[in-house]
Amino acid sequence: MTRSAFHQITVSPGVWPSPHLLDRLRPLTQRPLLVLNDWPAPGSDAFLSITRTDALLAGWKDRLDADRLGQMPTLRYLGLRATSTDRVDLRYTARYGITVTPIHGYGDVGNVEFVIEELLRHAHHSGATRTELAGKRLGLVGYGNVGAAVARVATALGMTVAFHTPTPRHGPPDGPQWATLPDLLRNADYVSFHSPAYRHVARLADLRLIASDTLVIITTLGLPAPPEDFRSWQQSRTGPVVLDLCAADGLPDDLAALPGIRIHDLYAARTAESVRRAEHQMLANLEANLNLL
Repeated sequence: MTRSAFHQITVSPGVWPSPHLLDRLRPLTQRPLLVLNDWPAPGSDAFLSITRTDALLAGWKDRLDADRLGQMPTLRYLGLRATSTDRVDLRYTARYGITVTPIHGYGDVGNVEFVIEELLRHAHHSGATRTELAGKRLGLVGYGNVGAAVARVATALGMTVAFHTPTPRHGPPDGPQWATLPDLLRNADYVSFHSPAYRHVARLADLRLIASDTLVIITTLGLPAPPEDFRSWQQSRTGPVVLDLCAADGLPDDLAALPGIRIHDLYAARTAESVRRAEHQMLANLEANLNLL
């Protein structure tokens, strides 16, 4: 029989819950909903409360290693406001039978619009005269849902699009085409990274194939190259690198201060619409797992 409520739902600091989400969660927890502004210190009242947690909602910034998960011995469900599980100790959750459910696609539109906005901004405002995107070559490193959507919009604007994935793919004759990473980086007028979270998909030798004045856009979680390679590369070029706050997560101060690095004070994926989509998915996942105990 499906339960009507968890014993204790805890909302971590990284969820940024709306009042609507909190209202929807309250009927699903037997004990009062616990909303954390910070992770509690051992011995505090909040720390005692989280030990009773059997359902935790967490965000992509929350570190959920074995030590932190071990503070919740009755935890059975972990719902993520994130598409990536990189910060979750999945060995621990598997060992103790904790169900982990990420969400998917909620911020795709915002990411796509951010990339297109930056392409247009550069074409229209980076030089003495406005230029057009039509006829320019866009290289996409990674070709998931966001990369493919960027490709569709860029193609509609008249750009020629190439993409790179570890395994070659056949594209339509009149559409985006797969390329090796060296060919893509060497020939692109613009480069946008859409690779997996915290994955180093390029090294210094690859980065140096990018023309010195090329605009590079990064919206992945974390840099797509080792910091030392990224530092050496950017120090030797003139072109800008645009990052949203996801891409800049954990970026060392000296890298953030390099000439040409532009960090936006926003998360590309976070829009009013994406917040609603994310919370809807989180609630649906939570309600689907009410029978865990």
